[in-house]
Amino acid sequence: MKNRQRTNRSLSDHNSSRRGKKHKSLLQPLLLLLFSVALFYGAYYFFSDHLDGDEDALPEVIEEAPPESPEQVEETGLEDPEDLEPAPVQEQDDPDSADLSEPVAVELQVITDGDYLLALVTKETTLKSSYAPTNLVRISDYMFPARELWLREEAYRQLEQLWQAATDDGITLTIISAYRSYDYQKTLFQNYANSYGEEAANRFSARAGQSEHQLGTTVDFGGTAVDLKAAFADTEQGRWLADNAYQFGFAMSYPEGKEKITGYIFEPWHYRYIGLEAAAAWHEAGLSLKEFLQQKPQFFE
Repeated sequence: MKNRQRTNRSLSDHNSSRRGKKHKSLLQPLLLLLFSVALFYGAYYFFSDHLDGDEDALPEVIEEAPPESPEQVEETGLEDPEDLEPAPVQEQDDPDSADLSEPVAVELQVITDGDYLLALVTKETTLKSSYAPTNLVRISDYMFPARELWLREEAYRQLEQLWQAATDDGITLTIISAYRSYDYQKTLFQNYANSYGEEAANRFSARAGQSEHQLGTTVDFGGTAVDLKAAFADTEQGRWLADNAYQFGFAMSYPEGKEKITGYIFEPWHYRYIGLEAAAAWHEAGLSLKEFLQQKPQFFE
C-alpha cells in the first residue's frame, strides 16, 4: 500500500514537472514577443520626438493662403477666411492653448513708422497691429498675380520695370504674394503652427507684426515648377532675380546659409523693396538684409 502511494506521488510529481516545463516553454516566446513590441514602440516615439524641428519637419512647399485687398482690412482682415481653416478658439487659462501667432516672453522693439523703407522688421522687432500702408496699388494682371494682390506705389513702379526687364531677357515671372495685413499674418502663422508645429512654423513663417509683407513692399516671386522651394534658386527665374533684382531696388531678405542670423530658412523667392540707392549699397556690402539694415538709423518707441 505504501509502495503504491509513493508510486502515485512520483507520477503526480512527474506530471506536475512536465506541466511546469510546458508552461515555461509557452511563456518564454510570449514574453519575448511583448518585449519586442515594447522595444519597437519605444524606439518609434524616441525618434519621433527627436525629429521635431528637423528639415524633414518643414513643408516641402510653403503654401500661400488667399490674400486680401486693402478694402477688407477694416472689415475682416481676410479675403476668404474659410479657406484658411483658422484654429478653434481656446480658453486663455489653458496653458496649452497659447496663441502661437503672438511672440511669447520676448520684449520686442516697436517700429514707429512702417512707411520707412529701411525699417528693421525681424523676430526682435514688431510693426503695430494698426499699421497698414496708405498708398497700395493693385498689381496688374499682366504680371500673372496668383490672385488680387497689392503693393505700395513706389515699390510697384519698380516692380513693373523689373518684370519688363526680365521679360526682355526671356524670363517669365509671376507674383505669388505681396501685401498682407497684421490680422492676415496672424491667422496664417497660426495655421502653419497647427499643421507643422510652432517650432517648424517659426522657421519659415513670420508672426504677426514681424512679417515684411505687412510693409507692402515685399514680393514672393514664382513662375516655375518649384515655386516656394529652395530649388527656385536654381531656376532661370531664381538666378535672374539674384543677379538683377537689386538694380530695381529689391533685396533678397533670407539668403542661403543665414538662418542663424535672419531666423528664417533660405527663401530665394522672397524680395523686399528698399529703394534703388539702398539696394545697390546692400548688394555691394555682401551682407544679409538684416545685417545691412541694422547699420541704418532705426526708429522705435
